[in-house]
Amino acid sequence: MVRRGIAALIPVRMPGVQRWARRGRKAVGPGSALGSEAQIGVDLIAISRVRRVFEGRPALLATVFTEEELRYSTRQRRPFMHLAARFAAKEAALKALGTGLTGKLTWLDVETVHGRLAAPRLILRGEVSRLARAKGLHRCAVSLSHAGGYALAAVIFTG
Repeated sequence: MVRRGIAALIPVRMPGVQRWARRGRKAVGPGSALGSEAQIGVDLIAISRVRRVFEGRPALLATVFTEEELRYSTRQRRPFMHLAARFAAKEAALKALGTGLTGKLTWLDVETVHGRLAAPRLILRGEVSRLARAKGLHRCAVSLSHAGGYALAAVIFTG
C-alpha cells in the first residue's frame, strides 16, 4: 500500500489517526475542526532586523505601529522584542486574509492590544476590517511568542 498525503507523514503505530487521514480529512481547511471558513497566517521575524530597521526612526515607527502598540512596547524592558511580535502579527493577519500588504491596506489597519488578562487580541480597522467581513471572517485569534532572537505570531480567522 502506498501512503499518500497526511497518511504518509504519520507513523504506522498510530492506526486510529492513520485511518482518519485515509478517509480524506484534512488537519486544516474545508471540513476541519476549524470549519470551512477558517484562514490561518503565521509569521516569524528576527528581532535584530526590527531593531535595525526601526531604531532611531520615530517617523517610520508611526507608519507601522499604532500609538497603543508603541506605548505598550516602549514600556517593556526589551521594546524591540515586543515590536517584532506585533509586526509579525500584522504580517500573519494579512497572510491569513490572503493578501499581504496590497492596495489600500495599511499596517495601521491591524493593531495588537492586550485584554484584561494580558492575552493579546487583534483590532482590525479600515480596509483590513472590510476585507475580513467581505470574506465572512468575523472572529480572530492571535498568539505571540518570542525566543532565541525571533518573534513569532499565528493568526486564525473564522467565520
